[in-house]
Amino acid sequence: MELYITGTGIVSGAGNSGDDSFLKEAPAYDTDKLLCVEPNYTAYIPPMQLRRMSKAVRIGIGASKMCMASAGIEKPDAISVGTAMGCLADTEVFLGKMIAQDEQMLTPTAFIQSTHNTVSGQIALLAGCYGHNLTFVQRGHSFEHAVMNTQLYLADNPYEQMLVGGIDELTEGSLEALKIGGINNKQNSIPADVLNGNNVGCIAGEAASFFIMTDKKPANAALCIKDVYCFADKDNATAVKKIESYITKHQQKIDVTVLGQSGDAASNPIYQSLCSGLLKDIPQYAFKHLCGEYATASAFALGMLANSVLKNKPLPAHCMLNKEVGEMKNILLINHYMHYYSCWWLQVV
Repeated sequence: MELYITGTGIVSGAGNSGDDSFLKEAPAYDTDKLLCVEPNYTAYIPPMQLRRMSKAVRIGIGASKMCMASAGIEKPDAISVGTAMGCLADTEVFLGKMIAQDEQMLTPTAFIQSTHNTVSGQIALLAGCYGHNLTFVQRGHSFEHAVMNTQLYLADNPYEQMLVGGIDELTEGSLEALKIGGINNKQNSIPADVLNGNNVGCIAGEAASFFIMTDKKPANAALCIKDVYCFADKDNATAVKKIESYITKHQQKIDVTVLGQSGDAASNPIYQSLCSGLLKDIPQYAFKHLCGEYATASAFALGMLANSVLKNKPLPAHCMLNKEVGEMKNILLINHYMHYYSCWWLQVV
């Protein structure tokens, strides 16, 4: 796999990549959720269309427009999106009306806008992209599968430019359900809790992160995805062994590792084992204290790295866990969501 990233766009709880101050300051909060800091959409979405859009569609279109502007294109050749939850707010509206109206005389609008591929469809309409367009709903591997689809598509359609994204939104209803399930923390968190905590659950998050990817190295390429390894395992010890096996294959090449630790007591032992073992001498950085925990958080991490390389800026100092990275060429990204794991080998080009 060799996918070259030429542009990125992010709308997240840490801000948006269209803002010059993005990730400059260390986060400061005391809350149970990190909601998107939405930009002024007038530069991206016609006002008459904007007022009818749900949050998921707004942040998705905003991030995709930032991404295309970053790459210097107006229309991608194809689109591949990953989302675990889809347009939750519209789903809740539709289900609420079903109950309130006893399943009678329901308007189809909320249902149409609640489907998981609504975001990619709206992006395609606004950009005039009528080519390949798929949305992947694979829980904690939704974004990873969207990237794999990108590799397969570009293998048959070389030199094309593909818009690839990961997006999930948070609602009050979904947050309560995730708290009951023990995925998100019922109490407020501060950044230190995410980096060093040992809680039941972790801080909830949401974001939209988009990329322009191509299979042939262009002049404006920033980052190359060399490999993505995914697996699901409910046993921590087995998960550690699988990740260590992957690290061993690339250990001599790794300049920095970016970790998806979230402050959750259930997953902390995995990162503690890795950080004190094979990764102990490698610079370590974190990212979930910026965006929170959600199923497609690996897209935010990839966006943070691509944004840093594209703008020729160092990784944020407030993300550093042990020591500062020097020359950054080969990057290992490790993320998890529940029992879904992904390991990314990335290379600065």
